[in-house]
Amino acid sequence: MRNRREVLKVLGGLVVAGPVLAQHGAMGGAAPTASAGAVIPARPIPWADGACAFCGMPIQTPEGQWRGRTFPKGFFEQTYSQIAFEKPRPAPHDPKQVVEALHFESIACMVNYAWVHGLKDGEGATFYVTDRGAYDPGRPQESVRLIPARQATYYWGERMMVVMNAKLLAFSSPKAAQEFAERNKAQHGRQNFYSFQTLWDLAPLPEMNLVALLAQHAGLLGGGDHGGH
Repeated sequence: MRNRREVLKVLGGLVVAGPVLAQHGAMGGAAPTASAGAVIPARPIPWADGACAFCGMPIQTPEGQWRGRTFPKGFFEQTYSQIAFEKPRPAPHDPKQVVEALHFESIACMVNYAWVHGLKDGEGATFYVTDRGAYDPGRPQESVRLIPARQATYYWGERMMVVMNAKLLAFSSPKAAQEFAERNKAQHGRQNFYSFQTLWDLAPLPEMNLVALLAQHAGLLGGGDHGGH
């Protein structure tokens, strides 16, 4: 885990994080991370009661109105992400809880959690993301197909709405990401593509309530609900 001085230094520069992400797009194959090791199998997804380890929001779309808003079917599930561990271990954010995996409602939540807690893909853990190209919003949980994050191509749309306003989706190939971008270029505005290595290099990634969430996970704040959509 990064020390508090390092985290505070980064928090002071987060005001420029959004523009930085938008300017680093690169189409092409998604290069694996330098630390990529053996792939650990993904763990079962706790749809019924699972919550994001970073922001605390449910990983499945709430039925009906929730916190004053009603979300389309499958809205949360399309960006579900997971960190699967080689063997059970204490959860970094709650050492009293022993886990085989950590679950996240957005790609940015997973990357930001791993960044602040010092977790790395390929070092006793495998990071997974949902392949949006194989995803069916009419059958959200049944159609979630997890792919290793190191192999995915990531799409960023300036006006695209996903959970935590992270603006990121994952695809199994550059071709699938490009086809999605073409279909949505009118409504999404500026678009870019990334490898997982690029996302990691740019961490922490912009999303709602980022500064408070990073500070909370770094131990700089007490408990509390800092999540939001």
